[in-house]
Amino acid sequence: MKTRVQPCCNKETFANEAEARRRLDRMHALGLRSVLPSDVELCRNGWHLKFPQPNSGPSPKLRALVEARDKACVRCGAVVPRDEDSIHHRIPRGRGGENTAENLLLLCGSGTTGCHGYVESHRTEAYNHGYLVRTGFDPLDVPVLLLGTTWAYPSPDGKWVISGGEPTP
Repeated sequence: MKTRVQPCCNKETFANEAEARRRLDRMHALGLRSVLPSDVELCRNGWHLKFPQPNSGPSPKLRALVEARDKACVRCGAVVPRDEDSIHHRIPRGRGGENTAENLLLLCGSGTTGCHGYVESHRTEAYNHGYLVRTGFDPLDVPVLLLGTTWAYPSPDGKWVISGGEPTP
């Protein structure tokens, strides 16, 4: 019988590890879910089942490629520390945007701060400057305004192709 515990989040909370492990074993035995919990974890008010978290962001290799290509925030030029950078999807993931070099930009801030926040809250300007790509368009075909001065196309190999010019290293 499950001991009642005040939940601390939206997950089912167990009073002790033994109860949580019994539920984990039962779920694995029945196999009723497509994604089964992998373990149990201690939380603020009790124990929870731990489910695998999907990683919807770019791979470390792709992130490094975008960071090497952009070097700094493409909108303002601010140098962003490695652990504080923000990879922005030109076609948002919720609209089917993929983790490809041409769909990703390095922006300072988060989705609510810095240039990343500005792009998210000034969408018309972001579309006009290529920081966002409209549905039905390919990010390869939409140039980006770099630092407010230069139009360039991001390429799949992690380079910028200056509008009407040669690729940049």
